[in-house]
Amino acid sequence: MKSSNTEEFKKLSLIQMLETSARNYSDQVCIYYHRDNRLVGINYRELENQAKAFARGLIELGVKKGDRIGILSENRPEWGISYFGILLTGGIVLPLDPCLKSSELKHIIREAKAKMVIASAKFISDLKEISDSLSFPQKIICMGQLSQEELITFSQVLRAGDESEKNLHYPQTDEVASVIFTSGTTGSSKGVVLTHKNIISCIYGLQEVVDFSSKDNFLSVLPLHHAFECTCGFLTPISRGAKITFARSLKSKELLEDMKNSRATIMLGVPLLFEKMLTSILRAVKKRPVFVRGLFKANLGVAKFFKKAFGVNFGKSLFGGLREKAGLSNIYLFICGGAPLDPQVGKDFEHLGIKFLQGYGLTETSPVLTVNPEKKPKHASVGIPLPGIELEILNPDKNGVGEIAVRGDGVMPGYYDNEKATKEVFRDGWFLTGDSGWVDKDGYYYIVGRLKSVIVTRAGKNVYPEEIENVLNESPFILESLVLGRPTQDGKGEEPYAIIVPDYDYFDLTAEKEQIAFDETKIEKTIKSEIVKICAEIADYKRIKGFEIREEEFEKTTTKKIKRYLYDHKVVRVSTDGSADGSTD
Repeated sequence: MKSSNTEEFKKLSLIQMLETSARNYSDQVCIYYHRDNRLVGINYRELENQAKAFARGLIELGVKKGDRIGILSENRPEWGISYFGILLTGGIVLPLDPCLKSSELKHIIREAKAKMVIASAKFISDLKEISDSLSFPQKIICMGQLSQEELITFSQVLRAGDESEKNLHYPQTDEVASVIFTSGTTGSSKGVVLTHKNIISCIYGLQEVVDFSSKDNFLSVLPLHHAFECTCGFLTPISRGAKITFARSLKSKELLEDMKNSRATIMLGVPLLFEKMLTSILRAVKKRPVFVRGLFKANLGVAKFFKKAFGVNFGKSLFGGLREKAGLSNIYLFICGGAPLDPQVGKDFEHLGIKFLQGYGLTETSPVLTVNPEKKPKHASVGIPLPGIELEILNPDKNGVGEIAVRGDGVMPGYYDNEKATKEVFRDGWFLTGDSGWVDKDGYYYIVGRLKSVIVTRAGKNVYPEEIENVLNESPFILESLVLGRPTQDGKGEEPYAIIVPDYDYFDLTAEKEQIAFDETKIEKTIKSEIVKICAEIADYKRIKGFEIREEEFEKTTTKKIKRYLYDHKVVRVSTDGSADGSTD
């Protein structure tokens, strides 16, 4: 179902989009969430009313246009109410990753000068410590109930807003809606500035290429602070009056129960999630009697033949019983993003009767750039550009591979308070993605690799090497470090590992002072201990999975930057868990 009056939709702000949906789908449930082991719903009218009450409450607390207001919580209704409420004050949403350590949160809050943070109860203690050491945040709003009298609760803000007559702010489309920081600590982090127009343009593009309606129910499993989930799994369903069900967790048992009980029809995820789901289904089949396994194999062959020969998917009827047992009876569409996907995963789900689309994008592009079309997907590709998006391959080699550049309404205006970083990624009006790729004769794009050093885990998490290097280099035992991506054992993702140059002078000083001798083994053990200690202070997905010792300093450019490309072939020799991986040249 294509959107009606599309040109008018592109002119809306996110608040106007919410009001339109609240008017058209007022009594229809917008958000389902779990309370006391049952699903409870909030309809569109209630979402709008609570967002406006919350906004007035924030204004009573002193929030003004342009203030950065953080949201730090798991997926829950208050997250969405806060998001729209902040926009209605003229404030800017600062989504915060619940997986970050206190030091990482402190860095973002300091960089963004967050005036307030709205958070779940479990984060309040860390936020109070941050607030005590910085001048930010000035106020903390707790989504739950706590005994501390000095805290402001979410319900108190709502009640104050109900009694307030403060005027709400209705933003223009070129106003900033959100600042999303791409990493957690040190000066390497960058805040991506996204306007209402940026985000609306992405929603519009998705409306045009993904067939969904107000009858659909999106199961939300990815964290809302992630641009992919926020734009595609939260705001996009709201634009059409669809339902959103917040999953309890990613635990297999609860996730399958949530799929079944919510009767979800669409789900967004990262490759790791879909790979695990598919593996679980195929393992269950293998445990069945020989006759059942044979029937499954025969039906799979039939589904593959008709899909390839005639473009008809018989998997929906052939595997209805299997999908029902797996809790997927109502699911008809999976959308994957955040990291590269094994094409076979998408094909297998298609053969089982579930449409599977892969997309590509970056936080800087709101985030989606390309999506595979539903009727003609090419699972090895990331699809074709959304309407309004222009892609170019810069400086292609003889195979047509070059850097992917983009321009369009979805591209950010720049990084927050970082003109230097902004200038580095724009050239003649084109945003440089840092990714290399190529395009086929049908206009489908393929990602080859990254020109940037960012490491993408199997779960779709971005790990920024410079961020970890800066922390490692704070150790007096480490002279310099280089963090690179190492393929996981199954080859379906990357994990961070480090090449360490010890500070041998400091080891000598320590040996003299403490009257001990440092041989190669002791140096290695000391470095390992330092890495483990440092990694305890950063998010789990950023932790170094292995390291090796290098005796000489890294080769550098004239501007003293390490020539990364000289070392990206390295394989880790010693893992931080003590296992030996074996070094290869």
